[in-house]
Amino acid sequence: MNLTRSQASHKPTLDITPLIDVVFLLLVFLLLTMTFTEEKPDLEEAIIDIELAKSSTTETPNPAENITLLIDEKGSLYRSDSAIAQTTDDLKLYLAEKLLASPDMTINVKSDHRTRHGQVIEALDLLKSLGIKRVNLVIEKNKE
Repeated sequence: MNLTRSQASHKPTLDITPLIDVVFLLLVFLLLTMTFTEEKPDLEEAIIDIELAKSSTTETPNPAENITLLIDEKGSLYRSDSAIAQTTDDLKLYLAEKLLASPDMTINVKSDHRTRHGQVIEALDLLKSLGIKRVNLVIEKNKE
């Protein structure tokens, strides 16, 4: 066999085009299957647009046998289990029934930070008129 010098010195090459194709396919796959999540608010806060007042010194209330009363920025009252605004009479009946079942219940009041002060006082007065002694005003801790 008579080989010429040019054929004998030919070096093998590595074609990286298929490797790049596979990397791009993996990138596309990961981007399509990736989910972006954000912090989800409580169910009642997701249904009713409420932004709580913020404080750097807050405590987490104990959720055992608590009822949450929500007040939006317009002053409408909501129960934690209903997205329908409550009249004061409906709310009195509901809370009176709950009070009979659990006399030591705690009411957590979540009020939008844009709610007028007088509307919050009216809600607290309603709770006091029913004889509810344990009321928490719920605020949100500052994120620092």
